[in-house]
Amino acid sequence: MQKLNHTHGGNINEVAKRYGLRPEGIIDFSASINPLGISERARKAVVESLDSVLHYPEQFAESLTAEAAKFYSVPPDCLIAGNGSTELIYLLPRAFRPKKALIINPTFSEYKNALKIAGCSIDYFLMLEEDGFRLRVAPLMRVLKGGYDILYICNPGNPTGALIPKSDILEIVDKASSHDTLCIVDEAFMDFAEEESVRKEAVERPNLIVLRSMTKFFGIPGMRVGFAIGNKEKIGEMMVYKEPWSVNALATIAAIESIGDTEYIKESRRYVAEEREHLHSSLKEIHWLKPFPSAANYILLKIKRDGVDADCLAAALAKEGILIRSCSSFEGLGNRFFRVAVRNREENERLVELLANQ
Repeated sequence: MQKLNHTHGGNINEVAKRYGLRPEGIIDFSASINPLGISERARKAVVESLDSVLHYPEQFAESLTAEAAKFYSVPPDCLIAGNGSTELIYLLPRAFRPKKALIINPTFSEYKNALKIAGCSIDYFLMLEEDGFRLRVAPLMRVLKGGYDILYICNPGNPTGALIPKSDILEIVDKASSHDTLCIVDEAFMDFAEEESVRKEAVERPNLIVLRSMTKFFGIPGMRVGFAIGNKEKIGEMMVYKEPWSVNALATIAAIESIGDTEYIKESRRYVAEEREHLHSSLKEIHWLKPFPSAANYILLKIKRDGVDADCLAAALAKEGILIRSCSSFEGLGNRFFRVAVRNREENERLVELLANQ
């Protein structure tokens, strides 16, 4: 089998070792994590619950499932918790055994990896730069007639940040239903644009499964917590193939406390929206960069200067203790694209300063 692409952001220790830097001195714009960090309520609960690791966690994170179902306003038997949404991405092909898949590109590489391991053939529908990486619904509808078992859509797009309106997603899902196509909508970054989520609709539509992640918005990538939401029958089919104990005790505690911290959630949305706007405006002032609009906590940029590519730029900035995410590994993007996370004002301005002086 062809080697899988597991290139992702957040490789602080690897970069520190390569350039002789201290990991704690690196500012990581390559991984799009909430700049406010973990909820203080969650932090306190985890510290106070360290002894919980002396016991097995719940087999299928039943307590977390119940609380997450309330948080997402769906029935508990319509939600499954996993070791990050990535575990669930790999569970999907095992449960539904698709033979032919369609992936909307550019996007997260693990959809393709999971399908390849399952022996599924894959086609791609490309979103174009000239469209601002917005999804063209009518052409996609025509492609869906090709007889696909499963369709993958990331919304907001990773790494583009482009948001597909809820009405378009539901139009696609309903059209896909007539072709017996299961739609997987990855809403890993939808916490920043919650009004466009289709999580509630997934409960009623038998061909829609929504993925959610606590990595990005809730700032706990090391805890690994994610969810799949769908109708009762589809979630039941996934549970047949679900490994026990995949969500550990501390992750369960951190997740429950995080989704219960309403002030943290409100402040995170406000803060990220404000800093994203400021960062985007500042990046627009750099003549050799083209930033794209984003509904998430990151911004995709294109290098307009000849002789400079994203990998070289990433290496140059890494020597200064700044990590960015080269997008050269994303299918549908070239080596002139890179992504930066939205961080705090001081760090964002440091990034802008370094980029302006390149």
